Amino acid sequence: MQKSELEFINSLRQSSRYIEQHREKTCVIYLPGELLITAESRKQLAQDVGLLHNLGLKIVLVMGATPQINDALQDAGLNWQTHRHFRITSSELLPVFQQTIGSVRSQVEASFSQANCMQPTPLTITSGNWVIAQPKGVIDGVDYQHTGKLRKINHQAISANLNAGQITLLTPLAYSLTGEIFNLNTLEQACEVASALQADKLMIFTTPEEMAGLPKQLSVPELHQLMQSPQNAEQEHLLKQVRKASEKVRRIHLMDKQDPSAILLELFTRDGVGTLVFSDRYHQVRQASIEDVGGILDLIAPLEQQGVLVKRSRELLELEIENFIVLERDHLIIGCAALYQHENGFGELACLAVHPQYQGQELGEELLNAIEAKAKHTVINKLFLLTTHTHHWFIEHGFALSAVNALPEKKQQLYNYQRNSKVLIKPL
Repeated sequence: MQKSELEFINSLRQSSRYIEQHREKTCVIYLPGELLITAESRKQLAQDVGLLHNLGLKIVLVMGATPQINDALQDAGLNWQTHRHFRITSSELLPVFQQTIGSVRSQVEASFSQANCMQPTPLTITSGNWVIAQPKGVIDGVDYQHTGKLRKINHQAISANLNAGQITLLTPLAYSLTGEIFNLNTLEQACEVASALQADKLMIFTTPEEMAGLPKQLSVPELHQLMQSPQNAEQEHLLKQVRKASEKVRRIHLMDKQDPSAILLELFTRDGVGTLVFSDRYHQVRQASIEDVGGILDLIAPLEQQGVLVKRSRELLELEIENFIVLERDHLIIGCAALYQHENGFGELACLAVHPQYQGQELGEELLNAIEAKAKHTVINKLFLLTTHTHHWFIEHGFALSAVNALPEKKQQLYNYQRNSKVLIKPL
């Protein structure tokens, strides 16, 4: 088998679980104008979105057109102003907006028609007056004129459109109840629409500057903490929008807009290529079951070979599985630990391990906390462990070095002097 064929098979195996997880889920995708400039990038996006649609996702696209509008205004010799990250849309500029956004929209629709030749069933992309706008008003003495903000979303109509098998497209133009035309900030619109639909996912293409220093995963509490010291003003604006949307949307994906293929990689690989903001638990700590034995063995085998952990056979692990807890992320065991009860109120912490790809995320501390919580629900009041490599980490988490004769008597008799493990004890 050729390497390319093996890579394809492995990728298909990894993505298969996500295909079922995402089926019938609602996904709002923010497409900045930079992604829509070239015919090639529009074609790739149409093909990727079409694939998501055929895999059963319900797709809402919110398109921007900032660079296209900038070019059109420059060509027309018109100047514009911004205030607090928002463009001021005067009556003089509005016709250029209408013409330019209409042109970009028709290019997007044409790309989806072109992508139909790659799809088993034709794709239909539709737009409508589903977003009601109102004036942004006067802020700091500045009148935003035809720059608007979202007032109301007809989310029932959008949902009906999605349930009918259509892809929904929203543009920066929206209308008021008095028939006025307003230019909306499309990032803000995408977040508001995702919240109104209570979408399962919001996917945002953004800039490297806005993603500077962001980790691979962010819980909502971590997001709040990060907002205290953003890297730059652009990132601060992005994080404010994401924080607001996270109240209704469980998972928000931030991706580099220089990589149109990021949609598929973010949705169908375990760790994605961007930053995931999650309000649900991205991983879970739970009691191990017999079905987890294979995953635990895969996790601890490299550490056993290095002599960090004592070797356990499958048979022994199956017998002792009730002593184990596991940390699972998207059906992969990425951490484990075990608790054994001894005499005189002692409990033994053993086999604490975290997958190398996920170290540095405080997952070991999460496993330790779970073991301590489990011990406190028993007669255990002192926790001990034997280690040859990581005693500094355990000391940082409240353990103290001790002697072999401080261990329970039966454990003293089993102590392996060849390994010369350090003894650490922590009162609970």
